[in-house]
Amino acid sequence: MVTAEEIRARVEAADRARIQARADAAAQIAADVERRTTVVAELAEIDASLTAQIDAAAAVMTLAELAEFTGIPETELRAAGRHSGESRSRRTTRGKSQRGKSTTRAARSRRGAVAPLPADTDPHTDAVAAAQSA
Repeated sequence: MVTAEEIRARVEAADRARIQARADAAAQIAADVERRTTVVAELAEIDASLTAQIDAAAAVMTLAELAEFTGIPETELRAAGRHSGESRSRRTTRGKSQRGKSTTRAARSRRGAVAPLPADTDPHTDAVAAAQSA
């Protein structure tokens, strides 16, 4: 039988390993977040510098010429000059909910549709013809 002291020692040993693993994970995450923050700040500085340089270059050449000389697509140069320091991904805002208004293709095709008449209906009077006896 294991004594209470041995049980306590086993639990403490297991806790030490778990505490060390948690501390290592937290430290690594904190270091990566700090590194990312530094890189984001550096990218913002680069974007601001690019914007200023592209604006200055506009005094002596067009954006198309700059693209031709540098081999960088004009769209990328425009994006660099337009988004200095801003997040490049913007979510579009959604409109108000159209609750109760179905917009499925089937629902749109049914709008204004009239139910078909039974086959034995007179199209001029909309009266159902009486069943003919044999």
